[in-house]
Amino acid sequence: MRRSILCALLLLPALSACGKTDDRLKAVEERIGKLEQSIAARQAVTLKPGAAGYGILESDMGRIAVTIANIEPYAGGSRVTLDFGNPTAARLSAMKARIEWGSNDAKGLPMAAAASQSLSFTAPEPLPPGSWKQYVVDLPGVAPAQLGWLRVSAFESGTVDLLSQ
Repeated sequence: MRRSILCALLLLPALSACGKTDDRLKAVEERIGKLEQSIAARQAVTLKPGAAGYGILESDMGRIAVTIANIEPYAGGSRVTLDFGNPTAARLSAMKARIEWGSNDAKGLPMAAAASQSLSFTAPEPLPPGSWKQYVVDLPGVAPAQLGWLRVSAFESGTVDLLSQ
């Protein structure tokens, strides 16, 4: 009996260190989770019609600015003109993104995800270096007055062309 108590006393510091290790591991996991959420948040931009300014998308090529330039009725839905800004020195061809949109409720909050719609967007023309370019996206099923938000995500820069001198 005395021997088992002695072993337990000798193992006590090791066992308490395991508890601290578990706490440290949990803390590291929480920090990693927050970093992943932060990165994911920068890989999507939610825009509101009528809002000033632009959103920034983090991409494999750097940052791309996006804003809503115009919204007008079109074929039972909306025709949205998006401005994409390319601050890099590379021309981006065949850019792709996921476009999601939906309405807001009476309080101005986005409606449930089930009420949102989405489509895949491929830019019909390259995005020139160091400039803004407008692209038109047709959003069926939502009139301009009902469009509460638009999200651009899953951005892929496509082919990157560097200019030669």
